[in-house]
Amino acid sequence: MVPFGDTARMPLKSRPQTGPARSDAPDTPRMLAPPAGPSVDDWNLLRTFIAVYEAGTLTEAAQRLGSTQPNLGRHIRALETLLGEALFVRLPGRLKPTERAHGLHATLLPMKAAVQEATRLFVETGERVAGTVRITVSEVYATHVIAPLAARWLAEQPGLEIELSVSNRAENLLRRDADIAVRFFRPEQDDVIALHVGNTELGLYAHETFIARHGEPTGFTLPEEAFVAGFDREATPLAPMMKGAPPPQPVRFRLRTDAMLARHAAIETGLGVGVYLADVAAGRPGLRRILAERFGQPQEVWLCAHAELRRSASMRFVWNRLEQALRRRLAPVNAAAAAPPTGGG
Repeated sequence: MVPFGDTARMPLKSRPQTGPARSDAPDTPRMLAPPAGPSVDDWNLLRTFIAVYEAGTLTEAAQRLGSTQPNLGRHIRALETLLGEALFVRLPGRLKPTERAHGLHATLLPMKAAVQEATRLFVETGERVAGTVRITVSEVYATHVIAPLAARWLAEQPGLEIELSVSNRAENLLRRDADIAVRFFRPEQDDVIALHVGNTELGLYAHETFIARHGEPTGFTLPEEAFVAGFDREATPLAPMMKGAPPPQPVRFRLRTDAMLARHAAIETGLGVGVYLADVAAGRPGLRRILAERFGQPQEVWLCAHAELRRSASMRFVWNRLEQALRRRLAPVNAAAAAPPTGGG
C-alpha cells in the first residue's frame, strides 16, 4: 500500500494500473484552492501602503491614487493584520510610520520603481514627450543634481525643453512660476501635488587637506588663519543646527556670501570650513564631515508640482525621472541616518 501523495513521485512504470483514471483515484494529484482574503503580495495593499507612507495622511494618499479614504483605511488595516503589527501611529492630522513601516517602505521601493518604469513604457508608447517643463530648484541642487539629469533627459527626448529657475526662494507653483519644484520643506498649498522623496542633512565639512594641516577640529574655535564660510545678507539661524550647548562665542564668518557655490569653492581649497548638504558633500572629492555630534540639521526633500502634472506627458516624464533619481541619490544618506551609532574611542 502506497501512502496518499507518494504515487505522484513514483516512476511511471511502477505505478499501479487500476483501469481508467477516476477523479477520486488516490494517485491523482489534487490542487488546493488558494486561501481566500488578502495576502502580502497583493499589489493594491502595497500600493496603498506606499502612498499613505509618502503622503502622511489617508486623505492625501486617496487623492493621489484616485481612491477613497475608507477604502485606503481598509487596505492598511488588512496589511497590518497580515503582518501582525501596526504600521502607523495615529496622531492628530497625520500618520507616523513605525520602524516596521520604514523597513517595509525601503523594501518596496524597487517594486514601485519597476511599476513606474513599466507604466512609463506603456504611456510613452502612445504619447509624444514634447514641450517645455520649468523646474525651480536651489542653486546647489541645480548645479550638482538637476542640470546633469536634465542633460540626459534632453538627449533621451528630442522634443523636450527644460527651463531651470535657480533660486533659494520658494516660487509659487499655483501661479505657474514653475511646473515642478524641488524643496527642502513640505509645501503648505493644498492644491499642490507633493511627494516626500527622502531626507538629507546639513552638516559642517572641511577638505582633507585642511584636516591634514590643522587636525580634525574638536570645537568651533579654529586656527587663526582658517575661516568659516557663511551667509552675508540672507541670514540663516544657526541655533536649530546646534546639537547640545551652543559655542560660548558666536560663530564668526570671515568669508561672507549668499552664493553657496562660492562658499563651497572657497572651502574646497582646504583653507576653511563651511556647511554642505550631506548628499552634495558625498559627491565632492576630499570633503569630510566634522563636528557631526555638535552640528547638523535634517532636511526633508520634497518633489512638488502643479495639478497640470496629470495632463501633461512632458511633465509626467520629468516628474517620474526626477523622483527615481532623487530616491536613488538620497538612499545612502537615509540608510546612514537609520544605522545605529557605532561606539567611538
